[in-house]
Amino acid sequence: MEKDNIVNEVAKEIEVLEFRAGGNSYGINVNDIREILPYNKKLLSIPNTHSSIEGIIKPRDFVITVINIINVLKLTEVDEYKNDMLIVTSINNLNIGFHVDSVKGIHRVLTTEITKPGKKLTTSLKAAIAGVITREDRKIEILDFRNIIMEVNPQVNVG
Repeated sequence: MEKDNIVNEVAKEIEVLEFRAGGNSYGINVNDIREILPYNKKLLSIPNTHSSIEGIIKPRDFVITVINIINVLKLTEVDEYKNDMLIVTSINNLNIGFHVDSVKGIHRVLTTEITKPGKKLTTSLKAAIAGVITREDRKIEILDFRNIIMEVNPQVNVG
């Protein structure tokens, strides 16, 4: 069986941050990350927003909108691996923090190792999964944070 690679080009090396949410392993391209912060439960709630938006925080001189990744991916809360963290992205200059269960580490991956998502995924939000890699006998689903942001707020232009 031949792998169905997501890209048909010369292999490039990228870095993928692995994190846990709802008992599953996910990844994001390191280039989309602004910083990683400990999760601060002291959020300012925003009325009349999407149910996945937990609120906003201002850790320094900028405001971060916090999205609960477990909620938006329709996952079940799992107590194992809990060390709540925020992965703050700066996609299209938007400061959005994704509340995850824990951050595991960074993997160097060749783009040819990323395969297209199959039918058996951890979430019913299929547009959220950009590809899949395998590390140490486990699958890591690479998330498309742009599609997740558009799921939460379709008016936002994330180009």
